[in-house]
Amino acid sequence: MVTGSCLCGAVTMRYDGPVGVITACHCGQCRKTSGHFAASFDAEADRLDWQGLGATRSHSTPGGGRRTFCATCGSRLWFQASDGAIAVEAGLIDGPSHGILGRHIFVADKGDYYDISDGLPQSEQSE
Repeated sequence: MVTGSCLCGAVTMRYDGPVGVITACHCGQCRKTSGHFAASFDAEADRLDWQGLGATRSHSTPGGGRRTFCATCGSRLWFQASDGAIAVEAGLIDGPSHGILGRHIFVADKGDYYDISDGLPQSEQSE
């Protein structure tokens, strides 16, 4: 069981399962909403238990997805793709995640102020 929360604690989550692979996304949307790249893990919706959803807001992305965040503190919570797939922000996790950074996506859009030199797989878009 992995637990997590937003910065102010208004929204909490429990995930019944391992975090597994964490993906670093360098797309323009993630850069603008996080200030850098975003790190998230793919999650099965039926294994997620969110509390405090009344404190959340979301917005639609141009590709038909939804980004959800805490309306009180602004912490990013999850991204739901147009096909329903959910990616939970790894930064929400309280304590050890037991996950591992495994890949970089949308590297064609990354900021020009850093290099990716960790030797992990990189793709121009999402896989």
